Amino acid sequence: MKEGGVDVVWIETMSAPEEMRAAATAANALLMPYTVTASFDTAGRTMMGLPPPALLELTDGFAPRPLALGANCGVGAADLLMSILAMTEARPERNIIAKANAGVPQWHGAHIHYSGTPELMADYAKLAIDAGARIIGGCCGTSPEHLAQMRRALDEHVARARPIEGQIVAALGPLASPPAKAQAPRERERRRR
Repeated sequence: MKEGGVDVVWIETMSAPEEMRAAATAANALLMPYTVTASFDTAGRTMMGLPPPALLELTDGFAPRPLALGANCGVGAADLLMSILAMTEARPERNIIAKANAGVPQWHGAHIHYSGTPELMADYAKLAIDAGARIIGGCCGTSPEHLAQMRRALDEHVARARPIEGQIVAALGPLASPPAKAQAPRERERRRR
C-alpha cells in the first residue's frame, strides 16, 4: 500500500489492545502515519473489555502516536456517540474519529438492514461534532445518500453545547448496548450472599 501511494494507514474495528499495538507497530515500522478506531459494541466496551478512555491511554504508549483515534462500527450511532463523549471528556485535545453505522444492524431474512435514515445520520453528524469529534464519517450501512445528508448538515451546522445522553437518545433512538452501571459496594455484597 505504501508503494501504491497510500497516505494514511486506517486501522479500524479493533477490539483487543494486542491487535491495536501490532497494527500500529507495523505502520510505524514502515514510517506510515496511521489512525486507530475500536468498536465499543459490548456495554460501552470492546468485546475484549476495553473502555473508550483506555484507548487513549493505550495509544499514548505508541511511538509515534496515531494521527487520530476513536470509534467505528458498533451497534448504532447513539452508542458510538457515548464512546466519543467518554474520549473527548478524558482528552479534549486529541483528534477523535466518529464513524458510526447507519443505525442499528438487524437481520431481515438473509441480509442485514441498517435502520438509520439519511436524516438520522445528519443528526448524528451534528451531535458528533458537538461531542468533540474532529473526523466524522459512516461505517456499515452508510450509503452515498447518508453521506450527502451528513455533509450538508455539517456545512450548515452552528456549534451547540456538548450533548448529553438524553439529547443523543432523543435524536437517534435508545442505546442498543448501554454501558453497565457500576453497582454500589453494598449492592454487590448483598448479591454475593
